[in-house]
Amino acid sequence: MKFSALTRVELGRVARSRLTWLACALTALAPLAGYQFFHPTIGDSMAALYLANPLLTCGIAGTLCFAILMLTTLQQACKNGLNALTDAIVSPMTICAARLIAVLTAALGASVTIGLLYLPYTAWKLDIVFSLSDYVLAVLLFMLSGPVMGVLAAAALWHLTRRLDVSLVAILAAWVFTRSSICSGFFLLHWNVPLVPTLSDAFGSAIVWRTAIYSRMVWLCLLGGAWFLSLLCVRQYGKGLLGSFLRHARKWALPLLAVMLLCGGGLLWRNQPFVDHTPANWQKLMDTEPDRSNAFLTLQSTQLNVKIESYLLGTMSGVAEYRIQNASGAAQELYLSLKSGHAIRSITANGEPIAWEDLKNDSIAAHEVRCTLPADAEIDLRVEYGGMAQMWNQQEYALSADVISGESVTMTSRSLAPVVSGCVMISDDAKVSLSIDLKSSLTPVGSGTLTRISENDNGTVTWRMEDTGTDRLFLYAGDYVCKDLGAGDGTAIPFYYSKKYQSRLENGALELMEQAVQYCTAHYGSKFTGDEGFHVIQTTAFNFGGFANGNISGMGESYFSDENLNDPDKGPGSAEILAHEIIHQWWGLSAALMDMEDSAWNDEGITVYTTYRLMCQIKGQEYARKNYVEKWENTMDNLNASFYQRYPEYVKLLPERLQSSIRANADGANWYDGNALMIYRAAQLIGEEKLDGVWAQLFTEGGTELPPYISLNDFLTACGLEKGDVGRE
Repeated sequence: MKFSALTRVELGRVARSRLTWLACALTALAPLAGYQFFHPTIGDSMAALYLANPLLTCGIAGTLCFAILMLTTLQQACKNGLNALTDAIVSPMTICAARLIAVLTAALGASVTIGLLYLPYTAWKLDIVFSLSDYVLAVLLFMLSGPVMGVLAAAALWHLTRRLDVSLVAILAAWVFTRSSICSGFFLLHWNVPLVPTLSDAFGSAIVWRTAIYSRMVWLCLLGGAWFLSLLCVRQYGKGLLGSFLRHARKWALPLLAVMLLCGGGLLWRNQPFVDHTPANWQKLMDTEPDRSNAFLTLQSTQLNVKIESYLLGTMSGVAEYRIQNASGAAQELYLSLKSGHAIRSITANGEPIAWEDLKNDSIAAHEVRCTLPADAEIDLRVEYGGMAQMWNQQEYALSADVISGESVTMTSRSLAPVVSGCVMISDDAKVSLSIDLKSSLTPVGSGTLTRISENDNGTVTWRMEDTGTDRLFLYAGDYVCKDLGAGDGTAIPFYYSKKYQSRLENGALELMEQAVQYCTAHYGSKFTGDEGFHVIQTTAFNFGGFANGNISGMGESYFSDENLNDPDKGPGSAEILAHEIIHQWWGLSAALMDMEDSAWNDEGITVYTTYRLMCQIKGQEYARKNYVEKWENTMDNLNASFYQRYPEYVKLLPERLQSSIRANADGANWYDGNALMIYRAAQLIGEEKLDGVWAQLFTEGGTELPPYISLNDFLTACGLEKGDVGRE
């Protein structure tokens, strides 16, 4: 019997099986759990909530459903005693291969059908940030991956054990293990579905797609090799496992293919290019790290020329030219700090090649290269380098890394060029400049002054960035639109955001954000520092929040998601919530609140209160009191009236999941409503004008109890109040 005919027979049998339809139905229902209560990702972007979570849940459920289908399909013939008859007609190895293909075909058909079924709803929910290419990738890598890996693993286990119970327990153990905390920080340990911490709505998720494709290749090799190896153990001629293996192994093609796949998977695992090799005891090593500074060497200028070699793979190359003064009159060692994943290709000093050594000492996504500079007083050092930036292994769980892709570029410090500042002195007037070609669709924002130089024939634009007093530059690029948010004092804060959000933000949100900037500037102080000024950029979801670095401050794109814009703790409307987020540029990213004795004291309270004061100014006292103050009071009244708040000893009797939920609800109420209510009560006692002066002073000078953080006691002392006067209850 031909293999193609046998496969058609098995396909028909699988298609008629009620268990097949049950597996498909359960897998099809699984995304509903991903929408509601099961969230494999840790992000809150729209794509994470309505694309990654449901399809990952589908893949996880499909792993188990189709693994059970595979096991029952293989076990059925043995149970009915038909294997003795069929083995006399067709090789049992051939039958097993046909059954595998039949179940894999069912898994493929189910995945395609489920993908089409949920496509309209996903496109509707994601709306302006929907991407068909991302959806197709998610169906293939998140949803289809689970059933395929489950089927391969189940088939291999059955061939080895010929026991349904043992195989099922092993599959369940592996299925549970991959969802455990042990696997959460290692993308290669996720055998059935890939590690997906979040997805970006507007700036692409290249790091997820790259690691997902790579990990699927690894596990296809490993499980495929295991299946071919197990195929040699299929029982025949009444022999046991070892006897069947020795007989089948005479056909050298199958053992060779199995070994090649297993070795290929092992090599891919060992040589993964995405994560660095920082040792587990990196903190202790930092304490004993030698001082690299060299008082004889001074950096006078830096010229960087960077080329992106592949947007698809995220690789780059560059030439760094440093002008260094050597005041010692003797040869000196120089240490270059290089991004993990980048390698030196050549180093010359005054035109002469010099020897160098890669120390291979990965630490926090960087490694060092050592070279010896000549005794010349003036040295022109030229370094050629390139590669793909790796992430710090401590951040592998979040896939947080500098990334180059066609939709966005994030290149910070060492990702652009080797850093010498840890070894040489840098004068304040030392100049650094960067020349880089970017796709015309990408608009860069950098830590220095950016100038558009020229448009090139290959669809790229040449940009130049210039700064002084450092050899470290930061570059972000995306499909940015820029809006100047006037600060009301003759200056403006450029706000860069993705074009995808243009229609959402132009509906009054940008105007309210500008009013928030003006309010904070007038009441607390200016955000401008340095000659380049200050600008705010919308960043990828993989930053997980905001950041401040030099003259750049970032707002994570999740701030603009529907989930965040519907958060009642931050305001009653989406525009007011974006005003809340821009106020965080003052409270949270510039001045921070923290108290060692009161864990609930943080930046959210003053940010919510400032939003309330802003809305008093714009929409009036009645609107602000109804939508803010009354909401704070109701929330705290409900919290204090809750059973578990009044009797906290009973919380410990609940399951851990419910304990976490109760604590999270209480924390959220205290952070947003409780703290804002405390500040509001202080304003009622000392007056709003005096309170504004208190916060302006604290913003400018910082706290004294836990500098630079502003503690609760710092605030109360400045107001001349006691905690009992403004209690959070």
